[in-house]
Amino acid sequence: MCIKGAFLSAIVLLAAAASCSSADPANIGNVEWDPDRWEISSRHLVQGAYQSRMSLANGYLGISVAALGPFFEVDYGNDTNGWPLFNKRQTFATIAGFYDANDHDGGTNFPWLAQYGGDSFLSGIPHWAGLLVTSDGAVLDASTSAANVKNFETKLNMREGIQKWEFDWYPRLQATGFGSETLDEPPFIKVEYEMFAHKLHINQGVVQLRLYSDYDLEVTVHDVIDGGGALRTNPVEESYEKGEPIILSAVSPKNLANVTAYVASTLRCDQFEELRTRSRSNLAHGVQSSIGQSVDAKLVSGQWKAFTKFVGVASSDAFTDPKQTAIEASQSGAHTGFAALRRSHAEEWKTIMTEDSVDRYIFANGSQTSDPRPQELVLSSVMNPFMLLQNTIGPKAIESASYNPNLNKHSIPVCGLGSDCYGGMVLWDAEIFMGLGLQLSHPHHVENVINYRVATYPQAKENVKSAFTSSKNQTGRFTGGAVYPWTSGRHGNCTASGPCFDYEYHLNGDIAIAFRNQFIATGNVQQFKDVLLPISNDIAYFYSELVDYNETSGFYELWNATDPDEYANNVDNVGFTTALIQKTLNETNLLNAQFGLPQNETWNEIARKMRLPVHEKSGVVMEYASMNGSVTVKQADIVLIDDILNYDNPYSLTDLDFYANKASPDGPGMTYATFGIVANEISPSGCSSYTYHHYSGQPYARAPWFQHSEQTIDPPSDNGGTHSAFPFLTGMGGANRVALFGYLGLRMFVDYLDIDPSLPPQITFIDYRTFYWQGYGINASSNATHTDLRRMPDRILDTANVAFKDNIPVSLGTRKMTYELNRDNVVTVPNRMLGQKPTVAGNILQCKPVFVPHANSSLSAPVPGQFPLAAVDGASSTKWQPLNATDMHYITVDTESDSFAPIQYVYFDWAENPPIYFEVLTSNASLSPFELQNGDVRNVTSGVVEITQPWDPEKALEIRSIVGNQTNVTVYERVWSGRYVHLGMWGNQGKDNETKGGTVSGGGWDASMACEAEDSGTRREPREGGGCMAKCAPIRVPYQGDEGMPAAAPWMAKTPPPLWIYSCRALSWGEVRKAPEVWRRMMTRKWERREGVNVASASSLGVMVKSAVWRRALVRAVMPVKMEAWRYPAVLLKMRAGWSGVVVMVRR
Repeated sequence: MCIKGAFLSAIVLLAAAASCSSADPANIGNVEWDPDRWEISSRHLVQGAYQSRMSLANGYLGISVAALGPFFEVDYGNDTNGWPLFNKRQTFATIAGFYDANDHDGGTNFPWLAQYGGDSFLSGIPHWAGLLVTSDGAVLDASTSAANVKNFETKLNMREGIQKWEFDWYPRLQATGFGSETLDEPPFIKVEYEMFAHKLHINQGVVQLRLYSDYDLEVTVHDVIDGGGALRTNPVEESYEKGEPIILSAVSPKNLANVTAYVASTLRCDQFEELRTRSRSNLAHGVQSSIGQSVDAKLVSGQWKAFTKFVGVASSDAFTDPKQTAIEASQSGAHTGFAALRRSHAEEWKTIMTEDSVDRYIFANGSQTSDPRPQELVLSSVMNPFMLLQNTIGPKAIESASYNPNLNKHSIPVCGLGSDCYGGMVLWDAEIFMGLGLQLSHPHHVENVINYRVATYPQAKENVKSAFTSSKNQTGRFTGGAVYPWTSGRHGNCTASGPCFDYEYHLNGDIAIAFRNQFIATGNVQQFKDVLLPISNDIAYFYSELVDYNETSGFYELWNATDPDEYANNVDNVGFTTALIQKTLNETNLLNAQFGLPQNETWNEIARKMRLPVHEKSGVVMEYASMNGSVTVKQADIVLIDDILNYDNPYSLTDLDFYANKASPDGPGMTYATFGIVANEISPSGCSSYTYHHYSGQPYARAPWFQHSEQTIDPPSDNGGTHSAFPFLTGMGGANRVALFGYLGLRMFVDYLDIDPSLPPQITFIDYRTFYWQGYGINASSNATHTDLRRMPDRILDTANVAFKDNIPVSLGTRKMTYELNRDNVVTVPNRMLGQKPTVAGNILQCKPVFVPHANSSLSAPVPGQFPLAAVDGASSTKWQPLNATDMHYITVDTESDSFAPIQYVYFDWAENPPIYFEVLTSNASLSPFELQNGDVRNVTSGVVEITQPWDPEKALEIRSIVGNQTNVTVYERVWSGRYVHLGMWGNQGKDNETKGGTVSGGGWDASMACEAEDSGTRREPREGGGCMAKCAPIRVPYQGDEGMPAAAPWMAKTPPPLWIYSCRALSWGEVRKAPEVWRRMMTRKWERREGVNVASASSLGVMVKSAVWRRALVRAVMPVKMEAWRYPAVLLKMRAGWSGVVVMVRR
């Protein structure tokens, strides 16, 4: 069992006269990032694991491929996808919109609704990327062992949208069962693969294989379409053309015989005569819908040979003759050739992922290579939009497809087109997390999200009639409107997994927000007025009939609903959705007025009589009326009010602090993107937005491609039972929002551009991605103090709103400042200086760089997301928590100052899991605090942590503002600050750990650094470097029976022990009592359990003395122990042979 270490929510050091980056290692190992090429590469091969598979897509077709190459693969373990399918994890290929119907094989939310019809899950198509090789009886495919591969490297270039693999394959050793390491120079074949789904010609996919050998070898290359990927389908046709090197497979989605998808593949070789050897592949058998063709080839020593498959894919959902469309796409690709197709594909990606389409960072440490945290932000600022854009179709691709109206209307599934997580269905994730950031930089690419809701709008109107299946079944209650189901696929009807009633009604308001934001981004007046606003009106109409009037309170309320926090189902008066309904009613009326349409006075009346459920005493907006203080929150909920609603909320700051502390560690990453955005908006000081920004990405990113998992920890046995969705585009979309909505402070209003910028001190400059407001491209860039806005004359959409052609009004959030941004000027606005404003006056640590000594050891490992930088970001809502409580853990803060002063105070906020022991040291060198031989290290304070907020089960259900356990130390003597400040802590007194309740019952160690004479109490000056010059006087530790001591204190000896404390000043009885208590806990937890007996060896004693720093303890030995003397400033410690007692050296 892993015992987690204590939280450190905040530490503050105050100098007499006088702020968050981290050098912690990333959890993404064996990965290289080229920021110029936008290319990720990895030499680490992990097979049979879904996290290692990359998904490639172009918005119409998508596919995931094995780690070793473009192969079909099934996970090696027993892990499955999560709800609702719970099927085996494997590579997946599909077509946008290729959903089945009336499917009853998945999990549900409301099982009884299944009687009214089944669900609609995304069906697979045959996995089309396979180019396999056989040689010497061995097969190169996903099952090829890493032992038979050397020099492996795989690359993903995001400027061009191309994935590559290269490695040396040892077929003879594979065939004989020996690994490549068994011979000094075994024969091998050099293998290179290159693959892409064409971004411009959306029916085409291409895979090229190149082979090289230093030997003359015979090989067979197999072009395989693998039916193992065709999940939830029925086979229709497999075809092996005799006259042309073409194979074809066709399938229909489950329960839909009138819909068919076709996959065609044309094989090309360097030499035409090799095609004469073509035959059916013997590797495509045993699975329905599988088909293959193979050719024999001779590798000539020293020469490369290439084989290319050109794939065409089409379904009858979008094409009237999908078979012919697929075949023509395959043949035209072969005719065009690999080089030309690659070039046109890469050029299309370069027009989409332009240099100014991503956020560009410059960091305070001056480097993007030495500090992994900023480096990860740079990488993710490219990877996140790339993953989202892969699952969209751009305007040029639509034009290339002759403006086919059936192509761009299928939204974005939770995990994109390379996975069937969440059944491949569409949820609110598309509108609020994936689409919200992307529609500002690529508004035309988000049209598929908007068009999907438009396409399913007629069904949404019909869905209102299903109210009889719910608690809202009163006759005649609903007279119109539209309601969308929680999950939806082909039709958008209410289902058992996607109910329309008694569940997450907020989806409908989320759709209205997406419509409004699309208008703000594109300026497309006609589309909004004629198409989108009528749907928003029907959503508002539905909301107006959905709420109930509470005669007792006099307010309209929403009953029997679920907010975004899905841990709380079917509750009354839900907070976020109440705010959303109120906002939807008001804003729809305002938009109607703007377009000359009549207002609905009933909506205004209802909105006036709606109130959020507020716990007045704590100042917290409750998730629901019956919520209590024991709540654990799955994901962002109430905090979304301040993120996306533009809602006047006087409880914003207490909401963030409360719900950040209540967030489940097993929740998804988009939560922390929301926290980061809101923290930058409402925090009065500090840099917690930067902490949350990292939290929204780093714990969820997986090697090698930085694709997000839904959970910080993937094994269900370790994360509360959740089978992580992967790749979780919702989390990547959330992280993609932080720069614009967080640091720039962008808020969405239709008639003015609203920003409120503030950069954390760790980021010295951001050149934000170009974003569109009312169709006009805008560039914004921020330094530490100011932000510049300028219009981009070459970035104007054809839908731009002419009302803002000359001037764009600009406002600064709640600051009463306005500007005009015209076509020629640059508007410069002041930033809010949050990070430079100390939360506690005089704090010399806030938002300063943090690093961990022994960064590559287990001692550096934090709980996922609980970064060391959180200890100094000035916010109580973020935390550092080491992974275990059994070791002494240190972090070091670089004050970045060469001007030193005596430290006056040390403040700690330990949150709800205080450690047992802590110590604070300073030095002028960035040494590990373990290296105590260096006399530069000075002890500021140390001691046992007193629990100031003890766990009280009788108050556990109370909603209270968050107050952590705090330790406040006044330093009376001169201990100089130094360049570096080190914090060490050990143990955990939290209520959820073994040290529950703690054995510390009173105040902690005296923190005074004064040196007092043992006889008179007069002060002595500290010597240079810290420490006391006074002679240390021995004090005997009390025992049972001593005057004033308890009769049977468990920590006390029954007879007078040879136990002494040596102190540089007189100690009180209370202080003396605590010394052996600290020792007892140390020895019990750290040494007795580890050694098994109450004996410590000389070597372990040495480690202990060094790790314990200024508090020194030596365990009683059964056998005499001889040890060398250690010399510390003002302390000489010896252990003589024959001693059988404990010596505790208290360094004061």
